[in-house]
This record gives sequence, C-alpha cells and structure tokens, in this order.
Amino acid sequence: MTDEVKNDLEIVQMRSVLDPKHFYKKSDLKVLPKYFQIGKVMDSPLDFYSNRLTKKEVKKTLVDELLADAEFQQHNKKIYRSIMEEKQETHYKSWRKAKNLKKKKNK
Repeated sequence: MTDEVKNDLEIVQMRSVLDPKHFYKKSDLKVLPKYFQIGKVMDSPLDFYSNRLTKKEVKKTLVDELLADAEFQQHNKKIYRSIMEEKQETHYKSWRKAKNLKKKKNK
C-alpha cells in the first residue's frame, strides 16, 4: 500500500471533519482495510463543460484536491483560529492562577 493510498483512506475515515454540515454514520474503519478498491469518477459528456473541472484543476489524489480547494482551506483556518484562541485563553488563565498561588505560598 502506497503512502498516497493510505492518506486517501485516512481522509475517508475522517470525512465527518471535512464537512461539518453533513452527517455520516459511525464508520467501521477503525483500522485500515486489508482489501479495498479505488475508482475514479469520470466526467459525463452530458454535463455542461463549465460544470466540469479543467485538466489543470483535476488532482491526482484526494489529499491534493482538498489542499487546492479554497473553501476547505478557509474552513480549516477558521477552525484552527478558534482552537488557538481558546487554547490561549485557557493557558493564560491557568498561568495567572499559578502565579497567584505562588504569591500566596511565598507570603
């Protein structure tokens, strides 16, 4: 199993994180499967050409497509910022509490 395929399988396992507004049933993929198949979605000639991806936009793996997606990047940055702000607040509160305890202990 190549690293690219392994990364794609891990992304499929974590698909509920990718789209927060979509619900997925609990997955049985706690461990990577021994046997699996990979397919490629082909564009239909019936689709209007402006709805299809250009050759430049088509990526080789699922990971590459997600990294190239602007909406996905914005969503991840927003989540990351909120997590970091929360961590900073809690870290500052715990630091201040420890500082006050040290002052009381030294008196």
